Amino acid sequence: MKRLTLILATAAVTLLGWGNAFAQDSPGFECDNSFGACGTPNQSGGGGCGCGGGSILINNTDLGDTYQFADDYDDDGWEDDGDNCARVLNPDQADSDGDGIGDACDICLSVPDELQFDIDGDMIGDACDTDIDGDGLLNADDNCETMPNPILPGLTAQIDTDLDGLGDACDDDIDNDGITNLEDGCPLDAQITTPTSEQQASCFPDADGDGIWDALDNCSSIFNPDQANLNGSSFGDECDPDVDGDGVHNPFDNCAQTPNPDQIDSDRDGQGEACDSRFCYTVFGDTTNCLDPEGALSVYSPGALGTTGQPELLRLFANRESQPMEYTWRVVSTPDGADYRLENAKGTVTISSPYEYRYLSDEAARLVGSKAGDYELELTVKTVWEDRKSGIVNDTANFRTVVSLTGDDADVNTGTGDSAGCQVANANSGAGSAAWLLLVGLVGLVIRRRKN
Repeated sequence: MKRLTLILATAAVTLLGWGNAFAQDSPGFECDNSFGACGTPNQSGGGGCGCGGGSILINNTDLGDTYQFADDYDDDGWEDDGDNCARVLNPDQADSDGDGIGDACDICLSVPDELQFDIDGDMIGDACDTDIDGDGLLNADDNCETMPNPILPGLTAQIDTDLDGLGDACDDDIDNDGITNLEDGCPLDAQITTPTSEQQASCFPDADGDGIWDALDNCSSIFNPDQANLNGSSFGDECDPDVDGDGVHNPFDNCAQTPNPDQIDSDRDGQGEACDSRFCYTVFGDTTNCLDPEGALSVYSPGALGTTGQPELLRLFANRESQPMEYTWRVVSTPDGADYRLENAKGTVTISSPYEYRYLSDEAARLVGSKAGDYELELTVKTVWEDRKSGIVNDTANFRTVVSLTGDDADVNTGTGDSAGCQVANANSGAGSAAWLLLVGLVGLVIRRRKN
């Protein structure tokens, strides 16, 4: 009898695993022509109850190393190491100039420019910027192409004391006397070596009036008496395109005042870890509803855009990592006269990566709507046993989101659901049903043996 019980238990685990894994509609391998490495997807402990069971493939995943834990910062389906705009959503990976930088983040769309330099920080790369230093003069007419030196009021041209074609702002020897400006007693007049008090003003001009003569002013055309220069470069902070000197220009730098060339931003709130005092996981830039792991249990689902008649995935995020939770989705409001179907409106999730929970591939919660417009839904979760952070047993949280559908009216096949115009469906695979039937048969065999 003990032997038969052991066989039965083993068979049950095997059948549950076979039923869950076999029933997936995902491919059995992961490979894409854009990647050199292909491999078998990660497997996770199955069973929606969080109590074990067979292995399952994870739904709603991206390309690359594994289905489950692929590193895709912008959530566009391309892993970061193969994404030509790793931090900007661009599933089409369009690259018009073929420089390896996607159009969605390329600051020179028409000119190949792998370095993406942008001296004046105007979001137009130097390779295609007609005014590289942003001083209002086209490069062809600018006697200091990479140093701002606009034409000052009352003048008709940029200042070029020695008329050598190089503006004073970028000329190391303004008066062309063979002595560099910093060593010259009078940088503006080759005939004066030791200026008198009356000659000081003409020898040491101050175009921006900040009290710093131009040759020593780190922003000679911008008023900056404090001469603040965080990175010690030749540009003061007021005119420096990369204030902290980490190689990332200010408009792109998530910590513009703190060097962080790696730009790590684990909570995705747009502020790099080097200068971020708080971790609060942000989905698609929604900092108002960010998920704080140290706070009370909270959940989130981003608004979505979809098409009538097509299933739209209802994504589930929470401020806990891999905390087993029961979830319930319900439709709060719909467009007038719309029918809808909720697939797998109730269930359990156990695995997150890092804060997005993954449904079993055949149990993903989805909305199908018949008419274009906004469908408001409410997500409610309840922890299985206690919340790991607060210790509250069966802790709950909820969140409302909107799915906006476009397209023509469609038949959503609502069937005979439990509310008007709605069907709540939880799919059971044929393989899973077969496994349960065989398991029931084995149980019957045990009972019969015991009677005999």
